[in-house]
Amino acid sequence: MTQVNSEKSPKESARKHVTKVEKRKSPNKLLRYVIIAVIVVAVGLITYAILNNTVLKDSRPVAKVGKTTITVKQFVDRVSYERYLNIQTFQTYASSGFAAILQDQLNGLQNQLDDYVNFGSTILNTMVGEAALVQKAQSMGITVTDAEVDAAIQSSFKYFPGGTPTAIIPTPTITYYPTSTLSALQRTLTMHTPIPMIPTRAPSATPIPSQAAEVTLEATPGDGSPTSTPAPTATKIPATATSTITPTATEYTAKSYQNLYATVIANYETNASFSESELRLHVYTILFERKIYDKLAAQVLPEQDMVWARHILVATQQQADEIETSLKNGGNWTDLAAKYSTDTSNNAYSGDLGWFAKGVMAKAFEDAAWSMNVGATSDPVKTDDGYHIIQVLGHEKRQLTADEMTTVQKAVYKAFIESAKTEYGVKKYDIWASVVPQSPSIAAQYRIAITPTPIP
Repeated sequence: MTQVNSEKSPKESARKHVTKVEKRKSPNKLLRYVIIAVIVVAVGLITYAILNNTVLKDSRPVAKVGKTTITVKQFVDRVSYERYLNIQTFQTYASSGFAAILQDQLNGLQNQLDDYVNFGSTILNTMVGEAALVQKAQSMGITVTDAEVDAAIQSSFKYFPGGTPTAIIPTPTITYYPTSTLSALQRTLTMHTPIPMIPTRAPSATPIPSQAAEVTLEATPGDGSPTSTPAPTATKIPATATSTITPTATEYTAKSYQNLYATVIANYETNASFSESELRLHVYTILFERKIYDKLAAQVLPEQDMVWARHILVATQQQADEIETSLKNGGNWTDLAAKYSTDTSNNAYSGDLGWFAKGVMAKAFEDAAWSMNVGATSDPVKTDDGYHIIQVLGHEKRQLTADEMTTVQKAVYKAFIESAKTEYGVKKYDIWASVVPQSPSIAAQYRIAITPTPIP
């Protein structure tokens, strides 16, 4: 019978020793894995945070219109660009000899720039409309080429490599007819109106690009700025007996244009982070706008179904109801308009709005005006401006004046954009308000000091 050695073999002892050593190392190894994992997660979070505040944030959408996405970077750069143009305009006028007489316009522009969130909202709405218009134009087969963009930019710099183009002024072919005379009812309704029966004032409309407009590259006066200010009269220099040397004009070469263009681009990139590619895209959009506007304008007929109306505008339903009751009890329209209407452009003239075609007024206002007979007065009609009491003074097909034609063309263009936005759908993301830039800003030496209104 074989005797079993009760003593452990050297190999078994060695294995047990290794096992004990490994057991002692296991906690240290696990700890190392945990530390490495924590480091990896921390680095990942830091990297993500950096990317989220730069690359990823820039690519996040602020709005979507159909298949077009407007990113944070596109929005921020466009707002900065528009601020830069407005500031250049502001500082040009503020440093001119006309600053004293332009305080109201300059103050209004300064307030617009200071209210940076509202300014950004306006620009975003513009970009949304542009995106819808471009998609609609493309669906209609309208195109814009790189060569057209090049030509538009060159034209804005007054550089014409093929020679200065000759302006072609189309000859109007409209035959004008006599305007209608007032009926007995119309004469009765307007007998207290202290202005001519057919005023020339046209309702305001949103400015749009026209065929004669130039592509804007340098700062130009925007809404609210003193665009109609006359240029200062040149000082006359007394003639002398000495001969006058006529300076030789410097030739405007391709190189001169390229140098000027490069300087402007550098200014945009430095002051507004607006690159050359972004500028070209902006011009590309402007050309689509022009083509759409010209196409729509050509379709506007010189004769339109028009309404002549007057209104009394107030802020609340209660005020409107009280005025309606007063009119039913024999109150004088002209007196009530002068006393209560908040539309200061016409309240001194019986609230007269003149003749207008469809698409010019708010839809609720138009629906009411077109549904009434001449002489009828509406119930209170609510629009974004307030509550209107409307009285129709005339309704007939009329020939448009040049100003009325322009007003209708603008209204048709605006309606086209709104229709395109509805067709493609618009979605805005809340992030836009948190990324609106406040710079560039008006230099301190040009700012207008705001005088606080004294408290009575």
